[in-house]
Amino acid sequence: MKTQFKLGQVVRFKNYKSNENEKEAYFIVIQEEDNSNQLVLNTINTNSIYTTGTTIVPEFPDEDLRVVELRPYHLIDQEITIKETIFNDVVTGKCCFFNSDNYTIQFTQRGNTLVSDAEFEFYSNIKYKLMGPLCIRMDYKNNNQK
Repeated sequence: MKTQFKLGQVVRFKNYKSNENEKEAYFIVIQEEDNSNQLVLNTINTNSIYTTGTTIVPEFPDEDLRVVELRPYHLIDQEITIKETIFNDVVTGKCCFFNSDNYTIQFTQRGNTLVSDAEFEFYSNIKYKLMGPLCIRMDYKNNNQK
């Protein structure tokens, strides 16, 4: 039976071969598969294959992917993309802190973007730390492989 992955679900590859010092690679469904569309994922955290924000179209999603619960602490020391709250810019950086009352991260669609209910913080080259929710754009470019 074919798995029906849903918009906003977090997935990982079943057989992802991570480096010794690398954490798990997480992806989010940004387009559901149906008769006219392929399943499309967006990379949540930079890993050895993809940078954060990269869109991919998995060839065999039912065989290769599984749904997982993403917890905020999973993204500590990971490169992620947020919509920071000082200037409302979408920025990428290495997460050093999170603020969440929830055990797992949930996403809400706002226009053409998915945003998390948890906020993440990282240092920047300006005076202040940057903080905001994960920001997952739902455009379908597949040109950002490492």
